[in-house]
Order: sequence, then C-alpha cells, then structure tokens
Amino acid sequence: MNHSHNHTVSVFGSASLSNLGPGFDTLGLCIKGIGDIIDARFSAEPGITITSEAPIPLEAKNNTAGRAAHLVMTKAADKRGLHLHIKKGIPIGSGIGGSAASASAGAWAANLLLGRPFTKNELAYEVLEAERLASGGTLHGDNALPSLLGGLILTSPVKPLDYRRIELTSPMHLVVVLPKRTILTADARTILPRVVPRLEAVHNASDLAFMLHSLMTGDWDTLAPYMMRDRIVEPARASLVPCYTKVRKAALDAGACAVALTGSGPAMFAIMKDAESGSAICSAMVNAAGEGAKGIVTQADMHGVRPCS
Repeated sequence: MNHSHNHTVSVFGSASLSNLGPGFDTLGLCIKGIGDIIDARFSAEPGITITSEAPIPLEAKNNTAGRAAHLVMTKAADKRGLHLHIKKGIPIGSGIGGSAASASAGAWAANLLLGRPFTKNELAYEVLEAERLASGGTLHGDNALPSLLGGLILTSPVKPLDYRRIELTSPMHLVVVLPKRTILTADARTILPRVVPRLEAVHNASDLAFMLHSLMTGDWDTLAPYMMRDRIVEPARASLVPCYTKVRKAALDAGACAVALTGSGPAMFAIMKDAESGSAICSAMVNAAGEGAKGIVTQADMHGVRPCS
C-alpha cells in the first residue's frame, strides 16, 4: 500500500433501509445504487480534516465519517493525519442512512490507507460509535451495520454488537421514494410512545418473526400483512409524512408486495416480485409523493462498503 500524502483512496458507503415495518432498531438492509463517496489521503496536518460541498459539520468530532476515521486511526495506534473529502449522494434527513453510510465509508477509507489491518467485522464498533453522533447519543446498528457489512442485518437494540446477517435465498427487488422533506432521526424519536400495551408488543414481535421468515425464503406473497401492520412506531412517524397514505396505496395498486417507511422517514420503500415491475411502481410512488419527490429502482446490496470501482 502506498503511504504517501499524494495517494488517495475512494470509498463508497451504501444507503440502507431500517426497521422494515415491525423491526424497530432491530432490522436493516443495505441497498444498491445510492450512497456517499469519500476520497481520503494522509495529510501533513494532524488529526482529521474534512471538506465537502454538502451542508454537513466539517469538524471531525461532529462528523460521522471523521469520527469513524479517527477511531480507526486510534485503533491502529497511527498518529498520522487524514484528509477526507465527502461527496454526499444521500440527501440529509431522508431516512436511508446517510450518516451511517458516511461512517462506514470513513472507517473503511482509513482502513484501506493503513493497509487494511482490520476486517469489516472488526470495525463494527468504530462505525457504531461514529453513528452515535446522528442517533441522539445512543448506539444503533440498523443502518450502520448493513452499510458496513451489506445484506440484511438483525441487530440487538440493547447490544448492537450482537448482530446476525440473515441470508436471502432470492434476489430482493425494491423501489425507494424520497419525498421532498427532511426528518432528522433524533427529532423523529421524540414522538414515539414511551409505554406500549402488551398486546401490541406481542403482535409486533410475532409479525417481525413471520416477516423474517418471508424475507429469508423469498416468499413475497406472504410478506404484506407482517410488514405493513406495525402498531407502535410507523403509525406515529407516519404523521410526519403527509404523503404516507397516498404513497402506500399507490405502491400496492401498482403491484408492490409490501410497502413501509424506512427509518424515521420520509423515505418509503416497496418490495416487488421482480425487476420488471419496478418502473411502474416507482412512477406511481413518486407521483403520489408529490412535487420534488425522487425514486429509484434498486436491489439488496450484499457487499456493503467498498472501494469505488
């Protein structure tokens, strides 16, 4: 590995979906086609310096990519400075894991410059700790771990380093729509109920288990009832997304198997049986989301953070 100050690595941090209906703080999925890019090099200046055209914090202590890179350098006991240039491909506050994508890309960029001393699993703590900056001060793995590792990840809300990768036996085809609206994760947590009736908690736990079975087996026909009847989180957060009901109906009318908010919103996603129906479902969801909305037809990304090709 070239360690000169002129050597630059470019890393892509993928976007991710989280919750997927009843899996609040527990389930996340890495997706293709949208993410953040970080160009990184060693610098003569000490510490981590950051530049970006996006309206994001440029102090490393307040930036998820900078924080992650700093933690990796510390883990390696390397005191050289790094410079990061962040290209935000994920709209801020969109609900598809922008802060997590930057954290995973920042960690992996530092790791590559160091000669790749750590595996992805060995950097899970550093990425989770960096993502803490955007999640209200607590550790959450439902976006950070999928972005880092790829695929569908089940993680513990209490101990995020206790995670499992759920194998998918069939390709997962998706549409993601981004309404022209910003919702920050920390703000969206303030509207959640503090006390949950036992029956609702039991129903959600059951639906999560059955939904995971449908996802693992590729049984898209059975997915909708389990993914779409969250009784606790999605109903509260739907109030922050005025187009929620219209987008949900439009997706189903166009042939989607299931549709839900991702994370805090406002982004919503739909799962479909095949790629051929993607264009029609995407158009229907974008039209229902209103002026300024954007949509992408995508798939599950099984690779996670990686060098740009």
